[in-house]
Amino acid sequence: MKIDDYRFCVIGPGRLGSTLIAALDRAGLTVSAVGVHQEEDAGFGGGPARVRVVDTALEADAWWLAVPDDDIFAVAGQIASALPGARRSGRAPLAIHSSGLGSLHLLKPLHEAGVDVLCLHPLQTFPGDGKAEVLDGVPCAVTAWDEALATLGEDLAGRLGMRPFRLADDRKTLYHLAAAVACNLLVALESDAANLMSEATRREDGAALLAPLVKTTVDNLAARGPAGALTGPIARGDVATVRAHLRLLDREAPRVASAYRALSLEALALAAPRLDDECVRVFKSILSSETRP
Repeated sequence: MKIDDYRFCVIGPGRLGSTLIAALDRAGLTVSAVGVHQEEDAGFGGGPARVRVVDTALEADAWWLAVPDDDIFAVAGQIASALPGARRSGRAPLAIHSSGLGSLHLLKPLHEAGVDVLCLHPLQTFPGDGKAEVLDGVPCAVTAWDEALATLGEDLAGRLGMRPFRLADDRKTLYHLAAAVACNLLVALESDAANLMSEATRREDGAALLAPLVKTTVDNLAARGPAGALTGPIARGDVATVRAHLRLLDREAPRVASAYRALSLEALALAAPRLDDECVRVFKSILSSETRP
């Protein structure tokens, strides 16, 4: 199986799909069609032909389903139902989905029809500008049921500029949880921080004021790991500052206070090796949900 031998159809030209189309084209791979749901979206434009999902079996022998997770199984069924009428080469066709959470079983209708199945999940967010460069250097989880397909997935991810690593199908929920905490919940946390900063400064650009600090922190995290990147009152053993934070939060923002306590306990676990035992004990006491400073 060679990646160059396939004719690709990307189904769903949204944020991810448009990036994949650009990356496949940049890699010199054949994108013969783009699959769309709506009849009125089909036709020819400035790029590959846009065809209905039910017609994609005639246009390609590798389908990349860049559709919402809830639609993957149904789209796989639509393609599978059209396979008997499509002329095939000697090798098995290929289907890929890019759900970080979803199992390979989402492609079951195609797998049962003799199609090889893969999951390639770029560990990245997509702005929707359709630029291939957004994939450069991005880790990509490769999930497959056999060695040959895992190798094929690694080759494809590498051709698109990504750094592949293997992920077992039964570990995907944990993997996706890690990504959601790192990305989505970070944004939610920064929203709280921005509101606090805006209230403190009486300015509306709290997020912009914090942006350089956040960027440096993320850069340090990537370079040094969590323990090496940790700074602030917990890392310094500054109990008085943490008490002051909690007094204000308990009075003005109890919801944020709960998050502050939970995350500070995690920070304490990172900082504990550099703190004395009494400092750690006091921190644990004031950060516990039952105790108020």
